[in-house]
Parts: sequence; structure tokens; C-alpha cells
Amino acid sequence: MLFRGLFQSSFNADLATPAGRALVEERYGSLRRQVPIVYLLGLVNMSALELAAAGSLKVGINLPTFVAACGLLRLTQWFGGGREAAHELMVRRMKQTVWFALAVCIAVCARCLYLLQTGDSASHMAVMLFGGLTAIGVAYGLTALPVAGMIPLILIVVPISAAALLSNDRLFTGGAFGLVAVAVLTMRLLLSHGRHFSDVVQSRSLIAREQELAEHAHRKAVIAATTDFLTGLPNRRAFVAAVEARILEASGSCPFALAVLDLDRFKAANDMFGHAIGDKLLQEVAARLVRAVGSRGLVARLGGDEFGVLLPDVRRARDAELIGAGIVDGVNGPVLIQGRQYAVSACCGIGLSRHRKDLSPSRVMADADLALYDAKANPARGFAIFELNMEAPRQRRLQIERALQSPGVERDFRIVFQPLFDLKSGEVIAHEALARWTDAELGAVPPSEFVPIAEQLHLIDDINNHLMAMAFEQARDWPAHIKLAFNLSAIQLCSSGSARQVLKAVQRSRLAPGRIQFEVTETALLADFERARENLTELRNAGSTIVLDDFGAGYASIGYLRELRFDQIKLDGGLVTAAQHGADGKRLLRAVVGLCEILGVSTVAEHVESEDLLRLVVELGCTAGQGFWLEPPVPADRVRHVSHARSLAVRREGRRRAA
Repeated sequence: MLFRGLFQSSFNADLATPAGRALVEERYGSLRRQVPIVYLLGLVNMSALELAAAGSLKVGINLPTFVAACGLLRLTQWFGGGREAAHELMVRRMKQTVWFALAVCIAVCARCLYLLQTGDSASHMAVMLFGGLTAIGVAYGLTALPVAGMIPLILIVVPISAAALLSNDRLFTGGAFGLVAVAVLTMRLLLSHGRHFSDVVQSRSLIAREQELAEHAHRKAVIAATTDFLTGLPNRRAFVAAVEARILEASGSCPFALAVLDLDRFKAANDMFGHAIGDKLLQEVAARLVRAVGSRGLVARLGGDEFGVLLPDVRRARDAELIGAGIVDGVNGPVLIQGRQYAVSACCGIGLSRHRKDLSPSRVMADADLALYDAKANPARGFAIFELNMEAPRQRRLQIERALQSPGVERDFRIVFQPLFDLKSGEVIAHEALARWTDAELGAVPPSEFVPIAEQLHLIDDINNHLMAMAFEQARDWPAHIKLAFNLSAIQLCSSGSARQVLKAVQRSRLAPGRIQFEVTETALLADFERARENLTELRNAGSTIVLDDFGAGYASIGYLRELRFDQIKLDGGLVTAAQHGADGKRLLRAVVGLCEILGVSTVAEHVESEDLLRLVVELGCTAGQGFWLEPPVPADRVRHVSHARSLAVRREGRRRAA
């Protein structure tokens, strides 16, 4: 029962599990190292037995020859097929070890019993000595396979000890007791070692498995942290790491180019057609970029509709231009999604490492961003290469950022007001509050410069609240029929609860909400249309007038006319000016004014800069006008003078006299 249990525990390892395979490998490796020593031990001891007990070592068929033959055969089997072996072959060879151990031990036992029957007392002690040494030595050598290690103890020690105990020789009998005691202890050690061996291998296997799982989880985490989930491209983190590695390579002497690309009007399309369509567009653009770049560089998605391309070994601007043109051509073109065709176009800016001595990823990416801005300003080409003269806008931007973040900057802001005229009565109907900023070092900074920067720095709220309080305070003393027009920023428009904050400011100023018209641009609505709708509805319900500014400058204004209710629409200055220079522009303006009339919304013509243009917008049906020719923006202390003394007729007469 013990032998069967040992046999099953030795060969029933589950080869389908890592632990089972590891146990087989460890036992096989240990036996492969020990078996030559075991056979050498047996050969030496059996040769010594023959010399001591039989008196000579004859050449021919004898026990040493049999042991040597078995050893050579087994060594050929163990080492003849190379070092690598399948697990099934390992198990088969270990089972063969058991059968060879049985055969050799039976032969040794038979020879020992024969010598005990024929020899004298001295030869009997030699049999016990060398037989016992062989059994104990072989058992120790086979500890990796306990079932095989038990065989010599049972087949050699037990018969020799039994024969000794049955003899009348007290010395021989005493030696048998000692040999049996050593054999029992060796068996115990074999069983203990077998269990410990299995436990150690299993623990080692579990640790290795845990390490493998941890490494796999780490690899997955690294992949997740450096891969864009939507396109499968490397993300910004991976891209920056690749640029850093390129800079460090050869101490920064390896030239490279870095391209930054983004899509034209993607946000408008994403909001109009939905994020699902936007995601498919980004996936298609990513695939096109990878095909266009090929093996020449690394393509990554930096965020939103912005992509980056690292182009190693690009030194000359001419090479960068060819690559940039190829990238833009590869991306541009219609995309068919769910049976509908969408136009895709992109702009690309490229920075070269040779332009920089103090290379860093942020520096080269900033160069590429500046080139991208230049490309957007010249969309016909579609791409631009960074040049050092593009550095000036970046330096000015940094100066504006520092100035906006300086303490007490709000004190440098002021408000001017530009009137809106009713084109029928010629009277002033409202004054639009316009922000002005004059910095001690920068001088006058127009809103087109500082507003986007303030928005990105999250400073626009404080600035707007300061300007709003100033405007409300000024408007409180105006004639009751003249309204204040105030522009809401994208952050104000699309922030939760901003309408309540604005109305609280109105209440604190003791100005009636009905005397304020809030102007919003189409681009501001794009940030978060639903939140913008909520805020505008709340302001309108409070009695304020809602005006859509710069109508005709964007790409989805008609959709907003359907989705939101506006009290007035200000026509973009470019749309108004174009009507003066061509029949097509005139027809377009007439159509837009007609659309507003159908919707029951009054229109304001911006950029009225001449009497001819004034006549034209009146002829086309615009109800109100605004422009430098009618009245330029005036300081707060002149607003009442303009409101009381300057009707449109008076203004026109003044213009004629001045001419």
C-alpha cells in the first residue's frame, strides 16, 4: 500500500497545470544529474563486494558487469536524445527508472543472498557492509523519486538483515540491527524529502505564476496607459516618451521632425451629427494617417481631434514639406459612414529638431503648434513648417499670460459702449458693452487676443464678473428705453448655475432684467449646447432679451434657430460687407434676412461702415444697425450724450458736413 501510494504520488502530476509540469521538470532534472552517480556508486560497491566476499573480480558475466551494462543503457536513454524533452517523455523515463531499479536491486539481492550461503563470517560482514552501502547510497541518490529510492532499502536491506537475524553469528546479527535502523531512518527521510520536494516545487511554481500574472498585468497597465482606447494608436504619454527617447539617442544629435495635425470643423460636426459619428471619423482619420506615414514614423492621438507624428531622420525643411503634403493629402477626402458622406480635411504643422539647441518634447511640440496655427491661417496649402519668425506670437502669448495672472489685473480693464440704432426711427435702442484692456508693458491688448487666453487659463469668469458689474452699474442710469447688450463667454454660457449667478448680479445692481440683452456666439454654444440652452432659457424667462451674435460666421447656425428661441439676430460683419461687393453676397444677405423675418426675429447689421452700406441694409430689411460709421465705441461718460443727442439722422447729417 505504501509503495502504491508513493508510485501514484510520484507519477500522477497534472501536466495540464503549471505546478504539475514544474514538479515533473524538477524531478526529471534531479534524476538526470544523480543517475550517473548512482550507477557509479553501485558499480564500485559491487566490485568491492566481489573482491571482499568472493575473493576475486572475474572478467565475464557477473554482477558488476550487469550493473555497468544497465548504467550504460540508462545513460544512453537519459542523455542520448539531447537536453530538451517533452513532459510525457520525462514521466516515461522516470517510470523506467523504477523498473531498472527493481531489476538491479533484485540482481544485487540475489548475489548477496548467494554469498551469505556460501561464505564465511568475514565474507558475511563484507556483504552487509557493501550491500548496505549500496542500498543507502542508491536510496539517497534517488530522493527526487521516493518510489524508486524505497526499492533498494526493501529489496537489499530487508533480505540481508533477515538472513543476518536468522544466523548464529552475534556480530552479524548486531550489524543487522544497525543496518535496519539506518534503513528505517533513510525511509523516513525519503518520505519527508519527497513531501518537502513537492511542496517547494509547488510553492516555487505558484510564486512564478504570480510573478507572471503580475508582469502580465503590468504589461496590460502599461499598454492601457500608453494607448488611445478609441483608435488603438499610442496616446500623448507614449508620444512624449518616444520624443524624449529620440532626443536622448546619440545625445540629441539625431535629427527628427514632429508633426501636429488636427481636423477642420470637427467639433461642429461632432455636435451636429453626434459623438458616435465623430468617433468613427476619428478612427478613419487614424487609419488614414497610419497608411500615409507608413514605416517612416510613429503616429499618435494626442487628444480630441489632434494627432501627432514623430518622423525620425528628417533634417531638411524640404523633406518635411514633402511629408507634410503627403500627410494632409492622405487624410483629406470624403468618408462614408452609415450610408452618409462626410467631408474630412486637416491642417498640419511641423517642427524640426535642428531649430533647437535646448531640445525638449514640449519645445518641439510648441514649434509644431505654432506652425499649425500658421497652416490654419493659410488653409489652401494645408501645412506649414516652423520658422523662427513664428516665435514672436508665442512670446507675446506668454507675456499676456503673465499679465493676466498678475494680482489686481482687473483694475486695468475698462468698458466702452457702442450703440445699436433702430434703422427706421434712427434712435439708439441699446449700447453693447465692449471690454478694453491696457497693460503697462503690453499696451492695449484687443479682446480677440486676451479672451481666448483668459478662457484657457480659467480666468475669464473673474474678468467677466468684474466687467459685468461695471456694465450693470453704468446702465442703471441710462434712459429706461435703452438696453445694455452684454456678451456671455463660452464658460459663462455653458457652466452649471451660471444663469442664476448672472441674475443675482443683476439684482445687486438694481437693474431690471428686461433692460439687458445677452449676446451669445455660435462658437460659445458649441461647448455644451444643452447646458447653454438651460441657462439661456432661465435668462429669457427672467425677462432678458437673448441675441445670437455673428450669425453667418459658423456652420450650424440654422440648426440653432430651430433648437433655441432668439429675440434678435446680429448678422456677421463679413456677411454684411460681402453684400456690398457682389450680387451673390447681396442675394445671400437678402435670403438670411428673409429667413429671420419668417421666424419673427429682428435683425441687426454689424460693420455698417458707410452710407451706401447703410442704405443697402435698410433696403434689404434689417431692423437695426451697428458700426463705426454710425457711431464708434465711446467711454462710459459719453454714453448718455450719445443716447440723448445723437439720433441716426443727426449722425448722417454730421457725416455729410464732415465730408
